[in-house]
Amino acid sequence: MLEPYANLQRHCLVIIKEERIDHEDRPSHAYAPDIQYKCKEAAMIKRLIYGIIISSLVLILPVLGNTGILRAPHVWILLVFGVLASVFQPVYNPLTITVKPKDKGTGAQIIWSVYVTQLAAILESAYLRYPRSVEWDLVTTVALATMILGLSLRTWAVSTLGNLFTMHISLQKDHAIIRKGPYSIMRHPSYLGAFMLYMFTTVFLHAWIAAIAALILLPFAFGRRIHHEEGVLNEEFGQEYKSYCSEVKKLIPGIW
Repeated sequence: MLEPYANLQRHCLVIIKEERIDHEDRPSHAYAPDIQYKCKEAAMIKRLIYGIIISSLVLILPVLGNTGILRAPHVWILLVFGVLASVFQPVYNPLTITVKPKDKGTGAQIIWSVYVTQLAAILESAYLRYPRSVEWDLVTTVALATMILGLSLRTWAVSTLGNLFTMHISLQKDHAIIRKGPYSIMRHPSYLGAFMLYMFTTVFLHAWIAAIAALILLPFAFGRRIHHEEGVLNEEFGQEYKSYCSEVKKLIPGIW
């Protein structure tokens, strides 16, 4: 009678940590729907709490030397974006993220490139360009619209991949080339969405030095990731993936 509860505890830990059912032990349909729901609900709560903590450390703590900036909506809007971005992606710990052979450190590079550029943007906004940094103008509006598009695209991509989406480059037993949703028009929508989101947060804050840094660091990080990821997929799927590449562009539909 205790075995189902032991399984629930064990597999909840797996889901919370890796955002997926342990397929090697037993398929997800072997568990009652209510157990799966509770596990996913627990994982969602953990991501929410994590998002609030990390976003507060990156966005709120650094500006406490100039609390006047908190009277403007900009920082709070970015806090919401940070929490939502955390909720709609797998849980990770930037301090303990490991380098796996296929990953080549690209996961950690992306995470820290994002953190560095976002921290630079908030510091520049609060101490170098305030109060002009929180004036609402056409640039602010365009940047916010681009951020919304970026987060929406990334969320759509993550949702489409489901259990196949991971922070590391890895192949699972049920891995397949996904051609639906955003993957029908571009091969790497989640990376494009993330770039749009984090690049334009610097523009949203009129943090032009941070924007230049982001324009260098983010494409380099995502470019390395795409290079190694496509190498793994080519090795695993061969001609099938080459055919997909010939039919669907990398990042810009119909162009590149």
